[in-house]
Amino acid sequence: MRRGVIHEILFDAAWHHGNKEIVSGDVRLTYAESWERVVKAARALRRMGIRRGEVLGILDVNSHQAFELQYAASLLGAIAHPLNFRLPLHHLVHTVRQGQDRILFAGRALRPTAEALRPHVCHIVWLGTADASDSTDSHADFHYEDLLSGEEATSTPDPGVTDADPYSLLHTTGTTGRPKAMRYRHRDIVQAPLQIAHHLAVHETGAKLTADDVVMPLIPFFHIHAWGTPIFAPYLGLKLVLPGKATPAEQIRLVQSEGVTWSNMVPTQLLMLLDAMRNEGENALRLKVLTGGSQLPMGLASRAYEAGVRYSVIYGGSDQLCAAMTVSAHVPGSRENLEALSSRLAPIPMVRMSIRGQDGGALPADGHSVGELWVESPWLPDGYVDDEAATQQAYVDGWFRTGDLAVAHPDCTFSVVDRVKDAVKSGGEWIIPSVIESVISEIHGVRMAAMIGRPDERWGERPVAILAADEQLDASAVEAHLAKAVEDGRLARFWLPDAIHIVQDLPLTSAGKVDKVALRAMFAPT
Repeated sequence: MRRGVIHEILFDAAWHHGNKEIVSGDVRLTYAESWERVVKAARALRRMGIRRGEVLGILDVNSHQAFELQYAASLLGAIAHPLNFRLPLHHLVHTVRQGQDRILFAGRALRPTAEALRPHVCHIVWLGTADASDSTDSHADFHYEDLLSGEEATSTPDPGVTDADPYSLLHTTGTTGRPKAMRYRHRDIVQAPLQIAHHLAVHETGAKLTADDVVMPLIPFFHIHAWGTPIFAPYLGLKLVLPGKATPAEQIRLVQSEGVTWSNMVPTQLLMLLDAMRNEGENALRLKVLTGGSQLPMGLASRAYEAGVRYSVIYGGSDQLCAAMTVSAHVPGSRENLEALSSRLAPIPMVRMSIRGQDGGALPADGHSVGELWVESPWLPDGYVDDEAATQQAYVDGWFRTGDLAVAHPDCTFSVVDRVKDAVKSGGEWIIPSVIESVISEIHGVRMAAMIGRPDERWGERPVAILAADEQLDASAVEAHLAKAVEDGRLARFWLPDAIHIVQDLPLTSAGKVDKVALRAMFAPT
């Protein structure tokens, strides 16, 4: 009986699209072969004693083995727990202990991190290919490929899971404290990615999905299952290229050699890809990109479009899955069209959005009333695991309070303007950092820009700009560009930063976003 669970998607792909490839380093598998390996993995893990409801920690880059484990967990009725290897070690230990991970599946390139986690799990199963220097130093260690080699794919385990059973454990990135955990059901991780795929397939937008696309997810599996790509790629029967630990230059070569046409990435990854393209002497990168995680600055949006990249913007987070994305048939050719493509968002089906004031009341969809964005969808979790206080604050009557400031437009689209905690309140008026950052990004030589609030005795807070530049850039050039934006009506005069700092690089979080907590400690200590 069909139950609408995760492993049925790969089973169907093996049946209907059995010859389509999964490419991972030197490994090439068809969906049919991948399904056989998933069955073998599930059988091997059952022999090891893994039972329904137990948690499997997956510490690896985007590889074919990490892909398989997400489906093998479903076949076992176990819970997949993709681990964020970019977290500080004490936060990573917290996520493993909170999840009560039974087994750690670890890529060999992440061996030092895996060894630090050894005391908190029963077994380590090493991913990748073993070599002569690789040994199991503990009786609790196994090699993934050895486990598969001793199994047959003649019978498929049936744990009897339903779409209401838990499937995965996801954690936030912990930028404001310890990472918070959410449990998602099978139906959640089926519905949300497929709604994303349908949304992108139906609308004429930059990251439109077609039956001929070749997909390469640069978003790691630990971040909302790579925004659903390991679910909707086999669902649509698309060739899947898993880049592993490929550098931006190597990613470009994968685009060329494997015919990649579609990818997802945060804006900082897009920036690095464009930089690598320039360093490799490439003039164009014909690629459809789904980007999100932070605001897409105008300068980067323009540069991407000139390089041949067509994009859509997605919005969401681990505590709500993905909620909306850009839908626009505009052809960029003006600042207005670029701004629409990079900021105007439409909810995907089955998602409701509401802009709320400080009293919780709905604000009008007039295009200028700024309030907090609330989200409602069938795949919202019940709350944070073992954190009732945070749950009570964030989840209210079936709605999730995102902590983002947004504006609703009359055409039922909306624009996320910034995080509530990042906005600057000066003299009782909001100053939106992302708007100023986007304007600064247009300056030649600026790679990244960030604006933070600095305590001010008279105004409460005043904005300070910090930017990373490729070349020596004088602050006066930044001031002149911002002054011109004021003259053009793009910025209010009181939004102009009181100070401009030019640095070599900006600190990033584990999610690839600018770390404004670190910037405040450096440039605006309290």
